[in-house]
Amino acid sequence: MNTDSENQEIQKDRDHSDNDNDNENKINENNEMILDGVKSDGVKFNTDEIISEIPEIAEIKETQEMVDAQYFNPVEENKRPAEELFDWIEIFSSALLTVILMFTFIFRLVTVEGPSMEMTLHGGDSNYPGGESKDNLIISHLLYTPKQGDIVVIQVPNSSFTTPIIKRVIATEGQTVDIDFENWKVTVDGVVLDEPYVNYEIGKYMNDDNLPRDTLPIKVGAGKIFVMGDNRNHSSDSRDSRIGQVDVRNVVGRVLIRVFPFDKFGAVKPNAES
Repeated sequence: MNTDSENQEIQKDRDHSDNDNDNENKINENNEMILDGVKSDGVKFNTDEIISEIPEIAEIKETQEMVDAQYFNPVEENKRPAEELFDWIEIFSSALLTVILMFTFIFRLVTVEGPSMEMTLHGGDSNYPGGESKDNLIISHLLYTPKQGDIVVIQVPNSSFTTPIIKRVIATEGQTVDIDFENWKVTVDGVVLDEPYVNYEIGKYMNDDNLPRDTLPIKVGAGKIFVMGDNRNHSSDSRDSRIGQVDVRNVVGRVLIRVFPFDKFGAVKPNAES
């Protein structure tokens, strides 16, 4: 049998134990609420502020952020002048190689020689306005099929022509060409061409270049084109027996862009007066 004093001591121990359990439960509840970003009184707070108030935790957080920044945003080391120079040389070499390949397999740069395409293109003849400077052109033959009105560069397989010539396509394979020399009219398949680009000479006949009149009209053969210069009375073209109908395999390329003189820089459009 326990005495009254012993029973009182046992009851005190139980009360202390219950108080300890209550305190521990409250601490656990507060910790859980802190993890949820809520104070024990139910008011929201900023966990970063709490962390910053604890030096040890703040130091760990700052260290981790520094590691992340270094890993995900590495600072590029300063390059030495020799390395920078090498990088620039590499970039320049790559660009130069690209340009060389493009102008070897896709484009070519040509210079207009002579007055046969005046007033569309200038070949250095001072007798024509603006003709003092020679036009520089970019041409291309990539996937090209000659079309009526195109301006093309041709390599004539005749020893009389040592350099390529530049002419306009008047008719292509299967079309029929007729020329009225007295009235400066060119007809293709029965339709008179509208040619605002031609350098007409009032009071003169169009030069026939010894083309026999009885051969007109002319039907363009397979794989051939009929070409003429815009300056009709100062052009050797398909009217000339040394050139005649041009084999499309002798077409070096179609004129695309005039790059010089700079004040005339731009696309050279077919059937347009320059």
